[in-house]
Amino acid sequence: MNSIAQIGNTDEKSARQKEFRRQFAANLNAALDRRGSIPAGYGRVAAVAELFGVSQNTAAIWLKGEGVPELFRLPEIAETLNTTVEQLVVGDRGTGAHIIDERYAVLEMHDDTGHDGHAFYALPETLRELGLPRDARMMRVSSDDMEPFVRTGDLVIYDPRVNRIHANGVFVLQAEDKMIVRRAQRGMKHSVRLICDNSRFGDETLSDADFAESDTGDGRIVVIGYVLARTLIGR
Repeated sequence: MNSIAQIGNTDEKSARQKEFRRQFAANLNAALDRRGSIPAGYGRVAAVAELFGVSQNTAAIWLKGEGVPELFRLPEIAETLNTTVEQLVVGDRGTGAHIIDERYAVLEMHDDTGHDGHAFYALPETLRELGLPRDARMMRVSSDDMEPFVRTGDLVIYDPRVNRIHANGVFVLQAEDKMIVRRAQRGMKHSVRLICDNSRFGDETLSDADFAESDTGDGRIVVIGYVLARTLIGR
């Protein structure tokens, strides 16, 4: 009986993945149609391959719904086609084009003010392959104080479960009404040095007392999360 149930679950999962790929292809083709300069048919395969720097075989797989791009490529594709990641993955909710349910992981993507949020959907197995937790979040950077690590327009993917600086690394912090990215280096006497990779900006040395685990409104810095990865747009 367990074997039969397992086969049924496998078939259901395969069907969901197939439908997900089919829907992505429909959304991608719709975005290309709206762009207006990409022809239909075989010419579209060649155009997409050139536009995103992939082989024509890969472009054909995307367009036919036989496969989807890697997770980190979706923001670049959406920006190039003047659409959003949510539109590419979910489609128009009013037309019944979305197929996302609780079995998919939802990644929040926002700017460094914490606003302008978008939902980013991915299969759990995709996140596991990339080494990302299900509740990872993405933030678009709007400053150049961390160049060359990230530049204006790049994305950082971070783990929001980390709300204290226990060890060295790169963190997303909230300072007053804006989120910033800083490289943190712990000192010997309960101090933390916040480093800007861009030498034009100065570093700061703070004490543990300068940090809070939540926004208390007292001017202290809040650790929003630990940076796991980055997406360099256009590079």
